Amino acid sequence: MGIEISGGARNNIANVDDDNRLSVNAITQSTEHHANHLNGLAFSLLFSATPTGAGDCFLYVKNQSENDAIVSGFGLWLVANEYIDVKLRDVGTPIGGTDITPANLNSGSGNSATGTFLNGNDITGLSGGTTVGRFYHVSGSGTDCTNFEQDVILKKNGVLTMYVQTGTTALAGHLNFNYHETLD
Repeated sequence: MGIEISGGARNNIANVDDDNRLSVNAITQSTEHHANHLNGLAFSLLFSATPTGAGDCFLYVKNQSENDAIVSGFGLWLVANEYIDVKLRDVGTPIGGTDITPANLNSGSGNSATGTFLNGNDITGLSGGTTVGRFYHVSGSGTDCTNFEQDVILKKNGVLTMYVQTGTTALAGHLNFNYHETLD
C-alpha cells in the first residue's frame, strides 16, 4: 500500500508507491503546442532583405508583451554562403527598418503579436548587445532551419537582432516564437 496525495479542484486522490513514484495516466504536450493550440499565441515572422554590407542588421524584434516571448528557431534561405549572428540586448532606436507583422499559427485565433518587428537591408541606430549564436548557412535550393536548443527568452522589452557577416547576399526566412506566461 502506498501513500495518497489529495487535493485539486475536485479533491482527487493520486497514489504514490513505496518507491515515491506517482501513479498517473497523463497526456503530455510541448509548451509550443500548448501556446498555439490552447492559447493561440504562436507566431511565424516572415522576413527578407539584401543587406548592403558586412555587419548589417536585417532583423529587429522587441517583445512588448507582459508574457515572455519564447523564440524556438529560425529558417533561412540564401543566394550565397553567409554567417548569421543572433544578438540579444541591443540598445538604441532602430532606423531604416520596415514594419512586418507576425502571422498567427492558429487559424482559429484572433490574437496578434505584441512588439516591434522590423526587417531591412541595413537597420542602424543600434549598439551593444551580446552575440548568442553564430550560424553558418550554406546557399542552396531549400530553407536551412536552425533550432535554438535552449530556446531564446525575450522578457518584456527584450530585443533580438540578426546580422550578416559578409553582406550583399539576398536572404529570406522566418522566425518562430510564442508567448508563454512566466512559470514561478
